[in-house]
Amino acid sequence: MDKNPKKEEQKTSLTNPEEESPIKEKYRVDTAGTLFSLASSPKIPCVYRFWATMKDLVKVDGLQQALDNIMPRFPYYQVKFSRGFLWYKWKTTTDKPKVNKEPDYPCQHIPIKSTTVFPFRIIASYNQIMVEFNHSLADGFAALIFLKALVAEYLRLQGHVIDDWGDVFRADQSPTPEEFEYSYRKNFKIGIPKVGRIFPAFHLPFARVKTGVSHVINGKMDVNDVLQVAKEWKVTLTEFLTAVYIEVLQKILYSLPRRKLRRLKRPIRIMLPINARNIIPSKTMRNFTTFIYPGIDPRLGKFTFEEILEQVHHYKYLNLSEKSQVQQISNFVALAANPALHATPYFLKLLLIKPIYRRAAEALFSAFLTNLGRTSMPIQLSGEVEDIQLLPMTHHYFKSSCAMLTYLDELNINFVRNVNEKNVEEMFFDRLKEFGIDVTVTEIL
Repeated sequence: MDKNPKKEEQKTSLTNPEEESPIKEKYRVDTAGTLFSLASSPKIPCVYRFWATMKDLVKVDGLQQALDNIMPRFPYYQVKFSRGFLWYKWKTTTDKPKVNKEPDYPCQHIPIKSTTVFPFRIIASYNQIMVEFNHSLADGFAALIFLKALVAEYLRLQGHVIDDWGDVFRADQSPTPEEFEYSYRKNFKIGIPKVGRIFPAFHLPFARVKTGVSHVINGKMDVNDVLQVAKEWKVTLTEFLTAVYIEVLQKILYSLPRRKLRRLKRPIRIMLPINARNIIPSKTMRNFTTFIYPGIDPRLGKFTFEEILEQVHHYKYLNLSEKSQVQQISNFVALAANPALHATPYFLKLLLIKPIYRRAAEALFSAFLTNLGRTSMPIQLSGEVEDIQLLPMTHHYFKSSCAMLTYLDELNINFVRNVNEKNVEEMFFDRLKEFGIDVTVTEIL
């Protein structure tokens, strides 16, 4: 019998995903990642994009070198799926991701189940550096950190000196064990009651376009103008823009013919992701996002904008407590840890997950909105990075998704849709103009 303690310790750190070691050979896909990996398909890509617009054209060989340099700083992303009978795991690899050309449409399906493909892609396109993540790997908070590290390292290689890196991860740093943390599992509590059931929501009555096709519209504005209007209504920026989104969807609903209106009159809810790290301390670079879903019920009658804003504001603060977040996390983990589901072979999980994903996820919400807040680059690089933006994953059933990100003082609001009709975007930005906000609208795709 081998009594060598060093060998025993090494064996444990490679097989136990919760062991406090910065490098792991295999580790469990987190709870959110499990759902997204099962649902991921060409129809439901589960892929989102961040990109930085640079002052100069991007040198592909320089970007590839920067990518090679930073990957050891992000070992939890240098992984591929490892096939198992019951579940997949992330398995570290010595393979290196390569810089790609931009595809015809953003956020295309990444075939992560092939076990030979990285769950993210890096794209160089003219003067833009893009990263696209399958949501099974990490949430937007973590992916933005990765993009900023990649851009900063690229500019450093181009000869730019950085005295103060601020919150940007550096290639010469070592990852910490906390960055690997499975934060959903860590904060799971037994005996927490289930979240109350909600019923299907209103969806846009437009026909979807061909799978893989998506349309993007961007609105740019001074974030201070939006903050001023939100302040006048005594709400946050996110609450104000969420209320505008709901009001637009209500207008579309009430513009329908009477018979169709009667059939489709259901609650209007916006799926609003929350960075749980802001409520429950965590340094994980994996998924750690929860959701709230403010909205209105048009069956009660037509809501004024002020009434919508009150609904959003009070709902948000009632559901952002730590106890509410732990309840959602515990429900989420308990579902994934269900013994019957756990014992189901993986190929059967794949067959079951699509209808479950539709009924228990997208069917319950009318649209998706995320706000990553304000971000910046080190001061010595701010002149080289003109903009940073986010494009959310397309949602097959929502048909409309919105992502907001502020770089310096410029707020970018990007809509992505899988229908030809652009009613939502046009009405949304027109409504902002009615509030006196100067918006520049660009149809990207």
